[in-house]
Amino acid sequence: MRARWTATALVLLGGLLAGCQVAVTGTAGLSDADRQLAEQRAQQQTAVDAALQTLEQAPALQYDATLKDGAGNPATLTYRVARDGNGFGALPLEGKSVRITEPDGQLYLAADADYWKSHGLEENSTQFGGGWVHTVGSELPVDPAARLAPPKLAGELRKALGGLGSGAPRKQKLQDGTEVYDLGGALQVTTAEPHRVAGFAPALLDPRGGPKLGAAFRVRPLNVAEIKQFHTDFNAAVDAIGQPFDGLAQASVTVLNDKLDCQDYVGSCKTTVDVSNSVVGNQPGSKPNVHIKLSVEISADSLGSQTCATEGDAAADATITMSCSVKFTLPNRTASYQVLAKPTAVAEVRSAVDANAVKAKLATAFAALGG
Repeated sequence: MRARWTATALVLLGGLLAGCQVAVTGTAGLSDADRQLAEQRAQQQTAVDAALQTLEQAPALQYDATLKDGAGNPATLTYRVARDGNGFGALPLEGKSVRITEPDGQLYLAADADYWKSHGLEENSTQFGGGWVHTVGSELPVDPAARLAPPKLAGELRKALGGLGSGAPRKQKLQDGTEVYDLGGALQVTTAEPHRVAGFAPALLDPRGGPKLGAAFRVRPLNVAEIKQFHTDFNAAVDAIGQPFDGLAQASVTVLNDKLDCQDYVGSCKTTVDVSNSVVGNQPGSKPNVHIKLSVEISADSLGSQTCATEGDAAADATITMSCSVKFTLPNRTASYQVLAKPTAVAEVRSAVDANAVKAKLATAFAALGG
């Protein structure tokens, strides 16, 4: 038994000695291709970081988008917005050119009747399509003040970077010859210093609402001279708003106290009525005006009928007195006639806009931007 045990120990020892002679293979470093890719990614990331920082600090931005007009030809829409959210111009909302003016947190929108029909406002589409409408940013796919102002846009794009640029950096040239990094076909950043965001897909801002603004925006900061022109143009845009429709409120009217007064031997008849209104849906704290249109059909036996109309403004939930008159041609004989009046009234809720007060606030805001 002892001799067998000794032989086994020798065999194991021999195995251990043999194992000590095996060579260990070392770990190789990164290949030249891997190092080059890492450097390219680092350069791209540096450009993106610098571009977003510049974007965040920009006093104002200009957005350009391409939309086909009614004839199928490409048209450029431009929207300008300051870092505080004040902005105006045109954006391609749901394939239509929509004008937007957004001063001091108030949003005014002008679009054609088809746009309002597509938003379920069939009854008001004709009147809304003929002027400006006061609404709120939550009614739009993307509120420009909340998502397109420089610091807001920079924050949105930073949040969207996680899924972009994971592969090898890709470069391309824009139509004007500017070379950019193209991250996932959704974000373009210039390769040359000073780095800036040159374009992006609206879908980056909101996967659901963003695509309704089209496939791509071109973007650039405004210089001092352009900011001053932006201010001048903005004042003109505020003047153009006038007294817009209130897109959220509705008014009902009731005609009361119908009085008809006809003058003997003259043929003129005057109708006087009280019109009361009731408004629902207006924003808290707002004081809308109610624009009332009164139409009166006045008829008399053998004299026929005539219609008169008048318009007036009332405060919300108030009553105003309105009147209008017609004149019949009387025959050359003495006679009496039974005259009837049928008044009808409709109302539009209008937002009260003090253009001078709005422009005074814009002057303060633009002075801080150098414009």
